[in-house]
Amino acid sequence: MTIVVVIIIAAMFVIAISQTVAEKSGIASPIVLLLLGGIVALVPGMPEIEVEPELVLMIILPPLLFSSAVRMPVSDFRRNLLPISVLAFLLVAISAAVIGFVVNRMAPGIGVAACVALGAIVSPTDAVATSIVKEAGVSRRVVTVLEGEGLINDASALVILSSAIGAMASQVSAGRVIVDFLLAVLVAIVVGWLIGHLMIWLRSRTYQPTADTMLSVATPFLAFLPAEHLHGSGLVAAVAAGLVASHHSPRVLTPTQRMSSRNTWNSILLVLESAVFLMMGLELTAIVKDMQSESFGWQLAAGVAAAALVLTLVLRAAIMTPLLRLLSRRSRRHSRRRPRLESVTDRVDAAQDPEDGSMEFRGVTLGADRVARIRTRLRRRISDLDYYIDHPLGPREGAVMIWAGMRGAITLAAAQTLPLDTPHRSFLVFVAFLVAAGSLLLQGSTLGLAVSLLKPAAAEGLDPHEQHEIRVLLRQAAREVPVPPVMRQLLAGADRRTAAGQQGQADQLADSDQQAGADQQAEPAHEDVEADENRVQAAAVALAWRQFAAMRDQPLDRDAERQQPAGPERPSRGSGTEGSGSPDRDTAGAGDQQKAVTSWQHRRRAAEISRNYALKLITTQRDALLDASDDGLFSPEAVSAALDTLDADQLSLEARSVYLD
Repeated sequence: MTIVVVIIIAAMFVIAISQTVAEKSGIASPIVLLLLGGIVALVPGMPEIEVEPELVLMIILPPLLFSSAVRMPVSDFRRNLLPISVLAFLLVAISAAVIGFVVNRMAPGIGVAACVALGAIVSPTDAVATSIVKEAGVSRRVVTVLEGEGLINDASALVILSSAIGAMASQVSAGRVIVDFLLAVLVAIVVGWLIGHLMIWLRSRTYQPTADTMLSVATPFLAFLPAEHLHGSGLVAAVAAGLVASHHSPRVLTPTQRMSSRNTWNSILLVLESAVFLMMGLELTAIVKDMQSESFGWQLAAGVAAAALVLTLVLRAAIMTPLLRLLSRRSRRHSRRRPRLESVTDRVDAAQDPEDGSMEFRGVTLGADRVARIRTRLRRRISDLDYYIDHPLGPREGAVMIWAGMRGAITLAAAQTLPLDTPHRSFLVFVAFLVAAGSLLLQGSTLGLAVSLLKPAAAEGLDPHEQHEIRVLLRQAAREVPVPPVMRQLLAGADRRTAAGQQGQADQLADSDQQAGADQQAEPAHEDVEADENRVQAAAVALAWRQFAAMRDQPLDRDAERQQPAGPERPSRGSGTEGSGSPDRDTAGAGDQQKAVTSWQHRRRAAEISRNYALKLITTQRDALLDASDDGLFSPEAVSAALDTLDADQLSLEARSVYLD
């Protein structure tokens, strides 16, 4: 056990050092870790490290894929579903068949089924390896397609692999492989959707951030296990659960919960991603030792690996070229359809009844809810068209996507799932290792150069115009939250309370509560309340901060509230040092104390009213922003920045609210 602890600690140090080396050298950290692991594995006397494939497939990959899905905007995934599906399913199937055929011609003694299994092993790209792509600064649509492909192409690869393994012992038809694949994906999607909604429901009722984080970490495993038990793809189930969490968590979870979960997952991701590539390098010794007893030579293994790696790129280019042409034609067609959709939207707006929101359509009255759904679909469709037009996938982006399709840990883990009695198993595992390592080293180390030479669309920063539109949206949402009458009274008397002193403030606050209860529609006469509604709202929010600051800076009044006189013998605060016990002085001291109590109580009441109003504003603005995000009106980066600002405001309010408790 001591050795295990020492190894874990050493791995932590290596991971931390690799991050520093990668930052200073400009080499992606996965490549640094792979090289470090390989160097350590070749040190004389270093014990063999052989990682169980179940550790990667069941422990490491589910949380990695889940966290990647959580960070992926659902709207972007939906918009790129066509290229993701083609690359994740069709490309994997074609690659497995073609690579299997070529390998069988180069090494005929292995068997057709085993060669197809090798083709399935080296076909899928790795979602973890796409972290190198993000560092290259390519556009977010390219990253979305590559991440989406890496999230779900393991399902098709593992289904083909299991079918090929079954074909080693008996005949398996192509129809059976297709049926198994469809069932595996369908079961995984259903299980992941159910588990994702169940866990979000539980987390929304768990208000402790630590407990919520534990539920978040458990979610990918809860989705993986039942999906595998039902013969589905556990990894796809984890991805489906992650997409559900990505869509619903901003609405139902508090900022504290999301911040705690995000920070925890960032640490988990760093450890797991780094461990994957470090373990690949450390396994080099065991793989080389197994190859010593193999009848096929090193030269043949290197040749097969090189051929497989070249074929993955050639086949990827062969599929990517017509796919890009299809997407280009769709973009041109979409650009022609946009004016028609705008015309339909204008007609719906003109036909909608301004009073009840209904609409007459071909003699049928459509209710307000149905009209709202129609308007939402039209807005979403127009925003989708704008996305396709503004973020095209041209030849430059396609070339980057071809070169960025790297293999990684899933390839090596899948190779180790081959049965022990598989013909030339050590040879197949070694070829898979060479393909994965060669892909990372060759493509990963030159991806930055390829991006600089090809000059594809770069990653978009925050657009000032888009940020302005978000601010306009938030202001419009804030106007829908009326300023409570009590809040208006507090604003109306703010200047007078300042001039009259603490006692005047207490009286004014008491009058405000009474008047709000008697007449909710009364209109204050103060000039601040008669100002523009936006100014009133801004003043109301500012008052919240002032009230909390007053409570924080004057704790003595709160002490006075707690320290009531115990009896007639107890000296008052105003009795001075002479200890005089005259009734007049004792009465005056008690009056001062009572004024302090009243002042504190009404400041607390004012702060509570201000806090509730400010929180309602933030909640309304967040809902409006998320609705716009669902419609695709703004980029994920702009929405994320605005949500972070709203979350920071809410966290600040909640932190100051401890004075109310």
